[in-house]
Amino acid sequence: MLGALTGEAGFTREQVGKINVNEFSTYVAVDRRIAVAALRKLTQGKVKGKSVKVRLLDDES
Repeated sequence: MLGALTGEAGFTREQVGKINVNEFSTYVAVDRRIAVAALRKLTQGKVKGKSVKVRLLDDES
């Protein structure tokens, strides 16, 4: 996931925080200022050649 965000998406590793990998999901913390752009880029692109479902979680939910 880090490679997808820092490679094609063009974000820096400093903008990406903790990554939690679970059996059926992965949670990635990103800088709030790039959250919507990261969502768009990941939705439009692929991770390891596969499309991924992406959604934005708000810390107040």
